[in-house]
Amino acid sequence: MNTERRGVSPRADVGQLGGLPIDPDIEPDPQPRRKSRWPRLRASVVLAVFVGGFFGGLARYGLGEAFPTSTSHFPWTTLAVNLSGAFLLALLLVLVLEVLPPTRFVRPAIGTGFLGAYTTFSSLAVSTDQLAAHGHATIAIAYAASSLFGGVACAALGVVAGRSLRGRR
Repeated sequence: MNTERRGVSPRADVGQLGGLPIDPDIEPDPQPRRKSRWPRLRASVVLAVFVGGFFGGLARYGLGEAFPTSTSHFPWTTLAVNLSGAFLLALLLVLVLEVLPPTRFVRPAIGTGFLGAYTTFSSLAVSTDQLAAHGHATIAIAYAASSLFGGVACAALGVVAGRSLRGRR
């Protein structure tokens, strides 16, 4: 199969399920097993997600404690965490898919675990809800809009930064 299509990394394998990409971090099972409706989870990968998530949650908690925001002010800390996480996740994915050699644990530990716990949609929802509930609807709308549009912009910058690193190698 030709995987040199526009927007697809030459390293990305194409699976048997209608051309869906296979996760390059996970090695194919050398011994095929009976088909099941449930995915087979590897304990080592689950542990990597857990450890990354533990440290990502600690980082978010630490920043929230260091820079607290009241329910009547713009939540700058939460915005900074979510925007930096969008940038870092995009950068990580470009590095993992296009620059670094294949690995099993980088994306689950850092992408899913650390950055998944570091940046959470629930914090966006809670901050927006608290602002609106305390009569600050304008700030809530501004925060939600800046989070959404800023997140897309930061992710785009992460892709650009990752691809510029790829070009230097």
